[in-house]
Amino acid sequence: METVVMYWESPIKTYGFQVVKDLALYKYRIPADLPAEWARAIERIEDGPNRFLLLYAQLSESSELDLGLLCEPEQGVSLARRIAAEIPAAGDRLQVTFPVELIFFQGPHFGDRFGIADFTYKALKEKSDLLLAAVFACASIYLILPEGAADETRTRLADAFRIPG
Repeated sequence: METVVMYWESPIKTYGFQVVKDLALYKYRIPADLPAEWARAIERIEDGPNRFLLLYAQLSESSELDLGLLCEPEQGVSLARRIAAEIPAAGDRLQVTFPVELIFFQGPHFGDRFGIADFTYKALKEKSDLLLAAVFACASIYLILPEGAADETRTRLADAFRIPG
């Protein structure tokens, strides 16, 4: 006998929305055959003077790893140099998008809730195609958007989610 439990509330609660503007997004496409090596390289980079706000990875259609690093613009050039030194395969496969904006928010039981990504995309309606990246990690959601899109996106999300207060 198997028991399946699903948590749902309507409307979905969140603790609020944070917006950070004027960020830089560095995207790399790197071979995915040695994930432990890439993880150690990223750890060495993070332990150094270069800081990034968010790191995400996604397997591409060509079975390579799309690696995204979101950082303050002043960190970008030195971060790119450090990545090129630590991960030589990434050096010639860099795409920089600047400026970008980040919205992130947390909520109770987001990680346990079936359909939270779908609910978020539906809240954005026709504007979801603006997303440069979306990261859903346990109780947190991170949306990376082009410059000028965060305020309207926050309004759409606030209309869909409930902020207790």
